[in-house]
Amino acid sequence: MTTASTPRTDSPPIIPSPPQTLGLPGLLATLSALLLSVVSFAAAGIAVPDIGASLHASPAEQSLVVSVYSLGFAVPMVLGGRLGDLYGRRRLFLLGMAGFTLFSLMAALSPTIIVLIAARALTGISAAAMVPQVLATITASTQGRERARAVALFGATAGGATAIGQVLGGVLLAVPLLGAGWRMVFAVSVIMGVVAFLAALRWVPTTNSPGHRSLDLIGTVLLGSALLSLLVPLSQGAALGWPAWCWALLVAVPVLFAAFWRWQLRLHRGDRVPLVPPPLLRLGSYRVGLVMALMLQSAFGAFTFLYALTTQTGLGWTPMHAAVVLLPFALCFFVVSVWSGKLAPRFGFRRLLIIGGVIQAALLAITATSVSLQGTNPNSWTLAALLIGVGVGQALMFGPLVGAMIADVPPASAGAASGALQTTQQAAMGLGVAVAGGLLAAVTVGSVAPVGVTYTTALAVCMTVQAAFAVVFALCALALPRR
Repeated sequence: MTTASTPRTDSPPIIPSPPQTLGLPGLLATLSALLLSVVSFAAAGIAVPDIGASLHASPAEQSLVVSVYSLGFAVPMVLGGRLGDLYGRRRLFLLGMAGFTLFSLMAALSPTIIVLIAARALTGISAAAMVPQVLATITASTQGRERARAVALFGATAGGATAIGQVLGGVLLAVPLLGAGWRMVFAVSVIMGVVAFLAALRWVPTTNSPGHRSLDLIGTVLLGSALLSLLVPLSQGAALGWPAWCWALLVAVPVLFAAFWRWQLRLHRGDRVPLVPPPLLRLGSYRVGLVMALMLQSAFGAFTFLYALTTQTGLGWTPMHAAVVLLPFALCFFVVSVWSGKLAPRFGFRRLLIIGGVIQAALLAITATSVSLQGTNPNSWTLAALLIGVGVGQALMFGPLVGAMIADVPPASAGAASGALQTTQQAAMGLGVAVAGGLLAAVTVGSVAPVGVTYTTALAVCMTVQAAFAVVFALCALALPRR
């Protein structure tokens, strides 16, 4: 393996694998990586209070259980996509799934909070190897209506898995077969990982892209440094009281991103292999789509974070109660996402995105008003019904957005495009959680209102902002191609 400074002519080209049809079994096996990674994240978030009580962890250590997984996931994501392009997406998928399963077992058996934190970081890194191969494999092995269906299922899996993970976490916390409920949360990931690995071994096709066996190591370091400088302060700053080094890292973020992009341009002009090919961002659909993904995921991350805290800490609901209220949202999201795959060829991604943004903006505004008016006594049935409408809008936003973004991406750049998109999504989720935490702190400090009112106020404000983002999202969709 050589660094990106090695000219392309120094390495023999990779022979691309022949096109293979993905098929429904292969698609489901491929999507298992995305499902497992998101469910594990959501279920662990529900289990954090139980982890703290069982392992005598401080609040900062509890937050690390969640944040180190996101950091390990986001930082090497683009590199994982590039490695899949070069050395085979199926190979990286299987390696990542094996690591994910092994480190989930390590988490389930962790004797101390330090071992658990390390296991979660390694699990996130494993997810960064397998998850970029999902969209890349779909892009490289499907076309036309089959791709529309696959992308719709991708969107359904990515969005619905969050709520499914919360429901699963609530159920598993009540089944302490291994001595503590949180251990069952990670043990189930082991079982799911073994099944997914065997399914992938049987049905996931082999794909790679024409290219040269070189990696942009300098670009990887620059991008990783930029993401760490962004995500570490956002995830730990509030818990640590925002020390000076957190602010210094945030100031360095735009400098590091600028240095990364200049390096990518330099490699591309020198006919070398950049980590993120600059021509990707010259595709209008992909460039605008990244901005839309940033808004969508940051708003959704903030909502899920504040929903969990409001219902459990503010209103005193059990994890199971909170998860069941969210379950109709998840089911509706999944059904409409699959349905949107059938609508996309007829109406086009652009129109579905606009409709989804309008629906979600309207329903979020209504839900925010309802939550604010009901205060500490929100009706579970009313909230669940309103969230169904939010789920419809969200489903019409997420799946079609992915389809619109990859429509013009050449198969040779599928891994890089997938990695960049999912890095953006992970970073956006962390950003949304950090902003939501800041909002909650601002509402709480100096407040004389009851705890429940304080939390519901923060959730209502969050949903109002999310509704505004949905309007901007719909306006951005106007810039996408009509086809």
